[in-house]
Amino acid sequence: MAPDLRRLSKRELYARYADLQQRAHACYEEGIAFDQASAKAAPLITQADAVATEIVRRARRTARWSRALAYAAAAIAVALIVWRAVAQS
Repeated sequence: MAPDLRRLSKRELYARYADLQQRAHACYEEGIAFDQASAKAAPLITQADAVATEIVRRARRTARWSRALAYAAAAIAVALIVWRAVAQS
């Protein structure tokens, strides 16, 4: 796995997550004992968790940015309404 997930594009992150998930599921479908399959899948699950954490971090950052943009747009709208009301008086 790449040491810095922050450099990957969103598409690459989702592709990597899907690949890790598929490989982890394949461990359990090999017909080996559950304990062996779990041990074999553990590193893949850890890597998938790191990728998922990065996906969530980006989603939260986007949500914060969107919320700030919505607040700014609302403030501008209120200012325009007040300005128009004052101008008509």
